[in-house]
Amino acid sequence: MTALLDSWFTRHERARIYPFAGFILLLAAEPWLAMALSWLGIGAEPTYLLRSVSALCLLLYFRRDYLELRVTPTFNQALIALLAGWLVFLLWIAPYPAWLGGHGASHTVAMPMQSSADIFWLICRWSGSALVVPVIEELFWRSYLMRRLDNADFMSVSPARVTAYAIAVSSVLFAVEHQLWLAGLLAGLVYAWLYRRFQVLWVSILAHVTTNAVLGVWVVYTGHWQYW
Repeated sequence: MTALLDSWFTRHERARIYPFAGFILLLAAEPWLAMALSWLGIGAEPTYLLRSVSALCLLLYFRRDYLELRVTPTFNQALIALLAGWLVFLLWIAPYPAWLGGHGASHTVAMPMQSSADIFWLICRWSGSALVVPVIEELFWRSYLMRRLDNADFMSVSPARVTAYAIAVSSVLFAVEHQLWLAGLLAGLVYAWLYRRFQVLWVSILAHVTTNAVLGVWVVYTGHWQYW
């Protein structure tokens, strides 16, 4: 199976697809993973940590292939990324009606915060969401897919030259990944614009990190667990 996948994708493609795909597959398998962990008497809490660690291991394995991550942002670019991240956070928590993907009444179970173990799992969840997910998603959605829509040899496509078609399609697909699809669409457009404008993927990543980090703190502080 591995050999077949390797024949379909180049190494540059695998480096950007596998961390994201692995995270999504483990997310889809979460009910069975949680059940298996419960049988072992461990509980379901480690499932998010498992996804994050698996993605991190793949990122480290492919680290030499991420040429776009060798370019670091300037101070002004980092500042714009932070502001963009806050903007996306505000767009994310805006009150959307149900037909636009709004949560409505939430039945999400809050994460407990009674013991040191509870706090540990909460930190694991926040760290994975704020530090791992933005990297794997920006590598996949912006660096790979957005450029791949314009040219099969996506590594030859300058971010400054990606078409409106590629930005729109990749952002729509990014939106489908999220329950709040309108917020996801707007977020995808903002992150895509940052990459196209500055040609530095770290700018998009930093904006994404800011959004997820602030959202995580807001969720815990306000108790709106449905956003997690």
